[in-house]
Amino acid sequence: MLTIDIGNSGVKWGIWQEDQLILADDGRYEKESLHATFDEIFSGAPRQDTVWVSCVAGHDVEQALIDWTNKEWSIEPIFLRTASEFGGVSNIYPLPEEHGADRWAALLGAKKLYDVPVCILDVGTAVTVDLMDVGGVHRGGRIMPGLDMMRNSLLQNTAGVQEVEGDCPGFAINTADAVTSGTVHMLQAGLLEVCESAKERLGDEMRVILTGGTAEKMLPLLEQIEGILHEPHLVLYGLYYASEQ
Repeated sequence: MLTIDIGNSGVKWGIWQEDQLILADDGRYEKESLHATFDEIFSGAPRQDTVWVSCVAGHDVEQALIDWTNKEWSIEPIFLRTASEFGGVSNIYPLPEEHGADRWAALLGAKKLYDVPVCILDVGTAVTVDLMDVGGVHRGGRIMPGLDMMRNSLLQNTAGVQEVEGDCPGFAINTADAVTSGTVHMLQAGLLEVCESAKERLGDEMRVILTGGTAEKMLPLLEQIEGILHEPHLVLYGLYYASEQ
């Protein structure tokens, strides 16, 4: 089977066989050319019998994927929807549908993989935080802008900044590097504070799980978090475990 995680600007996908993730990849997409994007992304994938999907990019993207899988494989994808309770996880949101399907899948994956209190940091276009206690009860979360979102805001609203490239780890001697350094360390400080507050709520057994498109970039800056886990395919695991229920 195939699991697909469609975010606001990127797609991650994985092929499963006998409970093992045997192939995983990712790419970016443009909403104006979704069919061509799916052709390119899934051109190397064998014909699938089952497709499970987490999509936070809206109805048009979902419909484009439905059209593509119908045309290429004559199957209908199954879209994960956030529920009040599923797979041993309970959602604290009064309106569960307001909780993103990718965040819900991440909680399902974390429960199956680790079964301990967790603080999930999904660092992508936006940064989402979700807490879950040892009983599988969602304990709330946060949403913050991601690196690109922060940098684009500065580019759009500050006349002296025209372009940002690369990374600057320390104090900069030009404006572009000052933006890259400032945004990275703002996000670092925010994530460290989140983890400290989460530990106060969930206890010393809590594990931090880092995932998302910017996770590898942020991981070296979060080394002081004891036992931090980098799980790039957490949403895909959650989708697979959801399919087993």
